[in-house]
Amino acid sequence: MSGLTRYVHDDSGPARADALTATATATALPYPDGWFCLAFSDELPPGGVLTRTLMGEEVVLFRTRGGVLRAVRPYCPHLGAHLGAGGAVEGENIVCPFHRFAFDTSGTCVATGYGLQPPKAALTRYDVCEVNSSVYVWRHALGEPPTWEVPALHGPRPSVFRHTTVDLAGHPQMIVENAFDFGHLTQLHGLSGLTIDADPVIGEPTCTIPVTAGGRALVPSASYELTVVGLSTLAAVARLGPLGDMYVLLHATPTAPGRLHLRLGATVALEKVPFVPDVLGRLITDPLSQLFSRLAHHITLRDAAPDFPVWNHQIYVEHPKLAPGDGPVGRYRRWARQFYSAPAGGDVPVAPPRT
Repeated sequence: MSGLTRYVHDDSGPARADALTATATATALPYPDGWFCLAFSDELPPGGVLTRTLMGEEVVLFRTRGGVLRAVRPYCPHLGAHLGAGGAVEGENIVCPFHRFAFDTSGTCVATGYGLQPPKAALTRYDVCEVNSSVYVWRHALGEPPTWEVPALHGPRPSVFRHTTVDLAGHPQMIVENAFDFGHLTQLHGLSGLTIDADPVIGEPTCTIPVTAGGRALVPSASYELTVVGLSTLAAVARLGPLGDMYVLLHATPTAPGRLHLRLGATVALEKVPFVPDVLGRLITDPLSQLFSRLAHHITLRDAAPDFPVWNHQIYVEHPKLAPGDGPVGRYRRWARQFYSAPAGGDVPVAPPRT
């Protein structure tokens, strides 16, 4: 796993600027509803336990030895110990470090360290899914269950992403807005020869955008498909002809009012070598895939870097003075309204999940 990077702008007051931006953004936009990525799949192997922050609350992720993925509220219902601080997976259970109370994948307490009858107790579970080598947790301000699914973007064989996580001031809606802000692609990123068809359908939780862009250093002229998933994920798929496909994921996950973790990942999945047994073919393609994935990750970070200082200091303008050439920013914002059930004017505590 790549470590967490806190973006700091090299001016005289980065901490103050971060705080002002976070405060202004939090006042304008509440937490959105939907699926939010808390980890890439390789960060949570069988037997793994992770603690992540989502909307001001900690979430414990764990994967059993049999591969079952779960997301739970971190506190043991016995005496409140934190399962992410010393808790461990044993077989198909997660075991509290304090008194060794064990909980199965349904969240039910099935054993205690005393070897006596366990109490009628259960962990509070969150809805969780694993799609596109990413672990998502569902949150809704009113505690509603999931109403849509994250679309799968690649084949059944999972890909290992090279990835980096960056801590920024900002809001997921403003990150995802970049996909519809065509003007910044030419002015900030220097792209040319752009052909983009973005038309988000109100009521649909995802949007697919075909893009063609001109080439530049290390990036040839290319066509790719960008999928917007709620107010959390931008996923680009570039077809490399008979070689395979390149995937780039950008996940924006709100951690606190006006702050987020930006997870950027890239991978190149190569096709099988024709007329060669699969095991032998993978001896050829797997090292090449890892090499190309490192290159794709490097390019992804390089391309995203100009956005970091903008996002980190940007405030949300509720009524922007849009101009010809901006792209469908207004339509995107109308589309984005469907992801809010919390009242406007600031973040509110997210309703607890159902047990």
